[in-house]
Amino acid sequence: MSAINVRDLAPGTSIVLADGAEAEIVTNPGDGMWLFARYLSSPRDPTLVGQEEMIFAPDVVALGR
Repeated sequence: MSAINVRDLAPGTSIVLADGAEAEIVTNPGDGMWLFARYLSSPRDPTLVGQEEMIFAPDVVALGR
């Protein structure tokens, strides 16, 4: 599995997080450390769905569908 360069991810890109959640990037500040994303699913906490949160780059494990 190759590393994902979060600096290259554009708004609208779907990402999968280490906890199994899926989110859509809303804003990418391009700092390589953070993304602002809206949860599309969250098995760990369903109340997060639809919420926008800051996502730490190492938590991104794959690109979504």
